[in-house]
Amino acid sequence: MHALIVVAHHDPQSLTHSVAAEVGAGLSASGHTFEIADLAAEGFDPRYTVADHRVHRTRATPPADVQAEQARIDRADALVLAFPIYWWSMPA
Repeated sequence: MHALIVVAHHDPQSLTHSVAAEVGAGLSASGHTFEIADLAAEGFDPRYTVADHRVHRTRATPPADVQAEQARIDRADALVLAFPIYWWSMPA
């Protein structure tokens, strides 16, 4: 199995990053492979833009960076999302 671990936290010393590392260690110990996508380190911008809207309405082709991320997800057999639980809902 190949897992994609998506980490969303700006502090690489956070509990979130520690949890992601432990998940990766557990996968490795079980004979599986994994990749970590560190959204903060990769400069991910979550804003939905006019260009994104054009793609959504099938008036444009997704840019190369979006296609690369979609391919990274497609390669994964499992997807692990690691983020602070207080980001899940209000009030954070």
